[in-house]
Amino acid sequence: MENNVSLNISIDSSVENIWQILVDEQAFNECFGNLKMTCNEWKVGEVIKFESDKNNQILIDEAIITSIYNNERLRYSYKKENTNHEIEVTFSLKPSGNFTYLTVEGKGFINEFERFHSENTWINMMQAIKKYVQKK
Repeated sequence: MENNVSLNISIDSSVENIWQILVDEQAFNECFGNLKMTCNEWKVGEVIKFESDKNNQILIDEAIITSIYNNERLRYSYKKENTNHEIEVTFSLKPSGNFTYLTVEGKGFINEFERFHSENTWINMMQAIKKYVQKK
């Protein structure tokens, strides 16, 4: 079983605009609407909380930042609510002219369903980021 996911998208926007969505609560929440993010401080060891409403039930997933380089890379260990299993998630940004390449990588999935679900979620996130920054 392939236990890694690597997705890429080219976005007609600056690295800074895309990075802002990843680390700025207001921009993130505007971009994703049904998903809210909070983080007290963007540094290694800090906790990011992701709050979603699923079937009128609030779910809070958590991630611990393991690596952060402004406008370049954000990596964290992600854990869904009510589980102890962690997935390593990395967002990488690379400028190319007027475009930015956004790569999302994940590894350490517990099974094929979790990998497939995460891959679909990240594809939708990448499309939402592209739509959000290109309309600005």
